[in-house]
Amino acid sequence: MNTKPIPAIVMLTAGFAMCIISIVNGYSLSFLIRALFVVLICFYLLGWGIRLALDISFRKSKPAEDMTADDLGFAEGEIIMDEEMDESEN
Repeated sequence: MNTKPIPAIVMLTAGFAMCIISIVNGYSLSFLIRALFVVLICFYLLGWGIRLALDISFRKSKPAEDMTADDLGFAEGEIIMDEEMDESEN
């Protein structure tokens, strides 16, 4: 999974919300700029942490397509047929 844009998406969403809240509440421009800078930095770091956690969790889970016969415990070229499985159960 491509997690590269996650920090930017989190940061820009928080910045947009902060701008809307500041405009609605009528904050001064100097306060808006300082607060926006702090919010963008904090939420960028938060997004980076989320991205790191997702990368680690995706790295741990190995997709089924990458599994080989050796991973499942079969010898190379060994094929198990349904009849053989039925006979081994009896």
